Amino acid sequence: MAMLPPRKTKTVSTEKSCKHSMTPLQTLLQMGFPQNRTEKALAATGNRGVQLAADWLLAHVNDTSLDSSTSREYIMYACPSGSLMYELREFWNKSANKCGRNGAHNFLPHITLVSFFQVPDEYANTLVSILKNVLDEVIKEMTVNDFHLETYTSSNFMGFFLSDQGSNFLKKIAVLYAERVSDLVGVQVDPHLKSLHLTLAYQFDVSQKETLKSLIKSTINPSTPCLWELKLYSREPIAANKQVYKVVYAHVPQAADELELRIGDYIYVSKESIDNSIDGWAEGMSWLTGCNGYFPLCYTERTAESDTWTLHCSLPLDGSYHESIEVNDTNMTEEKLVEKYGVSFVPADYTPHLESPKGPKSQKIYICRHGERVDFTFGTWVPYSFDSDGKYIRKDLNMPPNIPQRRDFPNSYQTDTPLTCVGEYQAKLTGWGMKAAHSTKLIQHVFCSPSLRCIQTCHNILVGLDIDKQVPICIEPGIFEWLGWYNQSGLPDWMSIEELITAGFNINSKYEALVSLPFLLENMTETVEQYYIRCDEVIQNLIKSTEPKGGDILLVGHACSLDSLSRSLLHKSPRTKQNFVKMVKDIPYCGLVTLMTDGINDWAFVDPPVPPLTNSINKRFNWKVLTTDIDVSPN
Repeated sequence: MAMLPPRKTKTVSTEKSCKHSMTPLQTLLQMGFPQNRTEKALAATGNRGVQLAADWLLAHVNDTSLDSSTSREYIMYACPSGSLMYELREFWNKSANKCGRNGAHNFLPHITLVSFFQVPDEYANTLVSILKNVLDEVIKEMTVNDFHLETYTSSNFMGFFLSDQGSNFLKKIAVLYAERVSDLVGVQVDPHLKSLHLTLAYQFDVSQKETLKSLIKSTINPSTPCLWELKLYSREPIAANKQVYKVVYAHVPQAADELELRIGDYIYVSKESIDNSIDGWAEGMSWLTGCNGYFPLCYTERTAESDTWTLHCSLPLDGSYHESIEVNDTNMTEEKLVEKYGVSFVPADYTPHLESPKGPKSQKIYICRHGERVDFTFGTWVPYSFDSDGKYIRKDLNMPPNIPQRRDFPNSYQTDTPLTCVGEYQAKLTGWGMKAAHSTKLIQHVFCSPSLRCIQTCHNILVGLDIDKQVPICIEPGIFEWLGWYNQSGLPDWMSIEELITAGFNINSKYEALVSLPFLLENMTETVEQYYIRCDEVIQNLIKSTEPKGGDILLVGHACSLDSLSRSLLHKSPRTKQNFVKMVKDIPYCGLVTLMTDGINDWAFVDPPVPPLTNSINKRFNWKVLTTDIDVSPN
């Protein structure tokens, strides 16, 4: 083969060079979007890239206010991070559950530095640049090590007031920022010059005062070290004086004036519309589409107004954002970053372009419920599925063709049921879907409940992923479901590691479980709260133990596992028993959730890599029904 000769001259493609250096605004304009809509979309999505802005425009195609000249409203907060933010979120949840919502629940924990101000959409990026410059300037002039918080409580307000040193530092930033924005954009910007404070509760019933005080004392340590961050948010102007409701059930419009409800969407609705409702329906506007219509209030739940805000930047007060990994906006073609308080959602395929390969690595956790189980499908099956010699007899095509041998065979199957054939197929479908979504090579750690139905599900997911030979299953009793369901019958008689290996499962025999069988036996009176604590300890230790190797984690457990193994990662407190039991009923066979962290920010829910798996009930058929006549005569 002839050698490739070196070129003496190279023609630089001006067209290619220009396209590579085009801004998101220029790209969208070239795609044919009008400039006013393009600027609105980029501002609404925090200037996160072309794809997200284009998606926003397509979602708002029926938005009657798309061409309006109203500007977004911006606000600047100082927010704690780390352990203190975790404690604050814990208090937010506990106070709402015990005392009901108050005014503080409408926003994330914060100190307001600059009140809401309106700026035309074309200045969205400029606001971020100004804030970075101001922060750099103030850091050079002042050093502050004291962000001491002092507790204050009264009959109508509870919160933390900031020390003078920390307050002066933040006020300097707020004043400079307000001046720079006013000078450049020509709008009035009002910095907060009064005592800076972090509100914990206000507009609450006086009867709840002592309960709230007790919760503050038991939940929050104001001396907890933390790094404060400047956060610039924006909201739709229509959001002012509106309540926000989160969609919890989907709804397909049955009439022309009804609003479509989609999981993950939020509805802006006025208090008057809710108060004047006579049938449980209210008029609102979709955050996702900008469309208006009537919706059933029972399909939604009240949430924080700040859930719908767009985060434009988050800058640590130590100036370390210069060293952090930044996202290259022009290359962000698949992202959907909308920060929400509490539970956050970003797409499953979010893979930002990182400037530094040595930065923190992203990681995902997949949590899956087992597939369809024999005992729930056929009821009491063991006495009728074995002959006098103990030989297994398949009584239905959906029953497994064979089942593994084990100690106390077959009686041990009464408490440790296998999957049906449909259950195994559900698991394989899940694995196939994950493989098609390119999740195969990323899963390097697999942990499973000791229940046979979970192990079979886990095995078949790995078969679908085509990694069942490469990635062994670690049996972790700590993933087993709430022990309260077994305090009368006792724990199931699970198969041993040796029996599982003999049955053909790829089990990691060297894995040392975090929670032992004796521990479970000693805690059969476990409460729901203790169950969540157990799962929290398990998931935190699993994350820590897998950090050195990296790679994603697959956990296969029970219906309650999807919530119990993820809830602490989302900084949420354990559910009450009543709420817990109700939640479990909503988790179907092979229900799958995905969490993700970029190595810097907290864990957040993301869209699973596969769509939901739905199938109908197929009742048991008796062919002899065709040999009889059906009486259709009236009674």
